[in-house]
Amino acid sequence: MLTRKIVLRYRAPGHVRFQLPPQLCQPPAAQELVAALRQVDGVYRVRLGGNKLSIRYHEPFVSFRELAHRLHRIVTELERSGKLKARPPALRRPLLTRVKESRPVAWLRHQLQALRETATAFGILARRGVLGKGGAIIEDPRKFAFEFANDVLVLYLIRIHWHRIVHDWIPHPVKNRYNWAAVFYLTYLLVKSRLPKH
Repeated sequence: MLTRKIVLRYRAPGHVRFQLPPQLCQPPAAQELVAALRQVDGVYRVRLGGNKLSIRYHEPFVSFRELAHRLHRIVTELERSGKLKARPPALRRPLLTRVKESRPVAWLRHQLQALRETATAFGILARRGVLGKGGAIIEDPRKFAFEFANDVLVLYLIRIHWHRIVHDWIPHPVKNRYNWAAVFYLTYLLVKSRLPKH
């Protein structure tokens, strides 16, 4: 019986944690278990992560003993219904596939992608600086270097803050008003530096 393999790991007033056997952690059985526990009066939060089941409940409505009996009944019903049949063992993935999906390789891919994007941006800026102004490097190298550094800085700031701009600043402009003020001021300074000086 699977109920004998359930281990109580933590108990406090209104909160218990159990360690579950692997059969109860598979998606169909796990979903039914969580749904059934949420139906119990007094239970207000059920979380199943990995093989750990966490239940929070109000003690005036349901006692620990009643909760344990209910859990026992749910698991027994799942077992009788045949929904806890063991899956066939998964085939071991090839070494090359496991290496490709590992964290260090994913991080390296991300860094290479960022490097490619940066190289593309540098190429665009270099073409704009050299081809767009007809030899601006030779005429005024200091001004070109300053504008090039500004462009690189702007691209870097946009790239670093893009996620926050899209997911936080645009949906909540009032909350992020100082960030927007800084953006407008920096844009003003950038445009002002591009205008021809009399």
